[in-house]
Amino acid sequence: MGQGLSGAKSKIAGVLGGGGTEGDAAASGGRSPTTPVEGQYTVKEALELQKALKAAFAEDAFQKLLKHAQDRHPKRGIRGHADQTAFTTQLQGLLLHVYRRVLPQTPWCLQAGWDGYREMMMRMTAASEDPRVIQGREDINRLLGLPRHTIIQPPAAEPVFVETPDGSGNQGLFGAPMLIDADGDYAHEFWEEDKAGQLVLVTPQVAASFG
Repeated sequence: MGQGLSGAKSKIAGVLGGGGTEGDAAASGGRSPTTPVEGQYTVKEALELQKALKAAFAEDAFQKLLKHAQDRHPKRGIRGHADQTAFTTQLQGLLLHVYRRVLPQTPWCLQAGWDGYREMMMRMTAASEDPRVIQGREDINRLLGLPRHTIIQPPAAEPVFVETPDGSGNQGLFGAPMLIDADGDYAHEFWEEDKAGQLVLVTPQVAASFG
């Protein structure tokens, strides 16, 4: 991610996920990555998906945002520095926007976001050791400024709030609107004690009449 990050590539790789080795092929039981496996992408399908992701990561808008994130965290290369964690979080947010846009597309039709990314990684297992797929993964890492053997790992849980420097975020409705009574008090609900001593839910207008 630029010369300023050269001293922290291994640390960021550890946060995002360490790279695999050629010996991992033995874990597949010697199965050829070109052999169709149920629920798995063929090499051709994996390469097409990587091609779509590379095109998205190579877009000027994405690259400008990535460069902006790098510039905002000049000390991201210092082990344990707050810039390192902040930069990783922002990078994950940028990746999330791409995964939300690309993964649901036909023919992949994966879930949007990190859930779709997890499914994509599982379905790429059979093809993951093909040299062309490995090269595609390294090309993506190069576009992201990551070490070539990095395997990006999703966050442990999707954050409640994600920074959207590209302005693509939307404002959700997380609760009922606040109400105000005659005394100027704000609340989502107003309860008053009636003549029988029972608490009843009332509107602000009714609450004001109980005086």
